[in-house]
Amino acid sequence: MADVNDMFNEVTKEQSFYIKSDKTKKKFTPFTQGEYYGHITEVDSKILDVKGGQYKARLYTYTVKVAPQNKRANFIYKDINGDMVKTDGSPYVGKTFKGKLWRFLEPSKEDTFESNVSGNKGYLRFCQTIGVECPTETRTIDGNDIEVQVLPTLSPDNMIGQPVIAFVDKGREFINKRGEKTFFWDCKFCKKWEDGKKIDISDGNSDIPF
Repeated sequence: MADVNDMFNEVTKEQSFYIKSDKTKKKFTPFTQGEYYGHITEVDSKILDVKGGQYKARLYTYTVKVAPQNKRANFIYKDINGDMVKTDGSPYVGKTFKGKLWRFLEPSKEDTFESNVSGNKGYLRFCQTIGVECPTETRTIDGNDIEVQVLPTLSPDNMIGQPVIAFVDKGREFINKRGEKTFFWDCKFCKKWEDGKKIDISDGNSDIPF
């Protein structure tokens, strides 16, 4: 006598299968403080009043995407049990971090905001990191001849695709939609990647060097 299930399947013509997946669940590796090899992939900028209009600056917001070469780096992170775990940089390849860069502007005779030349130290170092020249000139300031380094206005073309070593650390804490205190991991500053190659990401392919 035919099995009831066989008779039912013959009538409905329905079939079902299960094949065990050979995919293993990807291990989660938390971010940690450290230096990540990457490339700048996105840039935005805007001019802002700083400290209630005391200064005026152009704020650059950029994104660093971790490069495959980060596999050679070493990191130590804290796992969910509070234990310190060593890992290479492979788990972070393809991850992104946001960074900020301030360029304080010089006031003209008509402007009411103040100069803040000392605030441009980080901008100078960033220009040097990506190979943008900041020429030295003599300018007359308050009746005195002073040697200054002229800081250019960086464009996205100057920055996008550039290789950098991003120093990453915890960003400022904030309260999320669930009322929980949390934070992002941010790029605090960039160092020069000595043997890094600029990449062309205009076509979306960030793995092909110039």
